Amino acid sequence: MTPIYWGTYAPELETALKEIDFSGKTIRIITTHEGTGLGNVVNDIKRVCKGANVLDNALPIKGSLAKESKSLIESWI
Repeated sequence: MTPIYWGTYAPELETALKEIDFSGKTIRIITTHEGTGLGNVVNDIKRVCKGANVLDNALPIKGSLAKESKSLIESWI
C-alpha cells in the first residue's frame, strides 16, 4: 500500500522496492489519494519491480475514507 504523491507512489517505496527480487511474484496495488486516483502508479511499479506480475486492477482509496474501507478491501481481495 502506498499513498499517491504527485501522480505516483511515495519516493521511499522505490528505495525499498529496488532491493527485492520479484521474480515469479504477483503484486496487487492498494493506494490512498486525495482526489488524483491511481495516477501513474501501476506503470511505475511495473518499471521498478522487474520480473513481477503487477496486476492492473489496483485499488485506489480516497485517504479521507481509508478508515471505512475494510469491506472494500475485503471484496477486492
